[in-house]
Amino acid sequence: MLYNNLHYTKGGDNMFREMRRKKQQLPIDETEKILKSHNTCTLALSGDDGYPYSLPISYAYIDGKIYFHCAKSGHKIDAVRSNEKVSLSVIDSDEVVEEKYTNKYKSVIVFGKARIIENKNEVYKNCVQMAKAICPHMDDDGIKEETEKFINETAVVEITPEHITGKEGLEFYKLRK
Repeated sequence: MLYNNLHYTKGGDNMFREMRRKKQQLPIDETEKILKSHNTCTLALSGDDGYPYSLPISYAYIDGKIYFHCAKSGHKIDAVRSNEKVSLSVIDSDEVVEEKYTNKYKSVIVFGKARIIENKNEVYKNCVQMAKAICPHMDDDGIKEETEKFINETAVVEITPEHITGKEGLEFYKLRK
């Protein structure tokens, strides 16, 4: 469940920008539905030498937080260690409308702070929860067995959202009105 109104909140001393085309902003419930119904996003981090580092990842949205797993070493985990501030985006739909030179889309952008989970029991618990969210048809024993195989090499990152916006293209907006 999204906290209060994350569409425009304070983050430290800075305010997040308001969406320029506010009429296209999705309601909070629809934004959260998009986050829950997908399991792939593009994660943006501060990479090496000041370059942005953006990559597709699998994620799970559980109880208002976003979780992903990765190796305990590498570019992704180094980036999270050096800067906890992250952003991610999810595309719900994207359909080109050629005759109007536009596309019909819905998307979500999340800004938040990432935390590497260090406690092995918490890592295990979150890996199992992510697997259940991403693979809901798998049985619990299979999920636990698979998690146990890789738990020693696996890091789990928890993202606490600070600012979330959902947006729809004009074609969806017109259908809504």
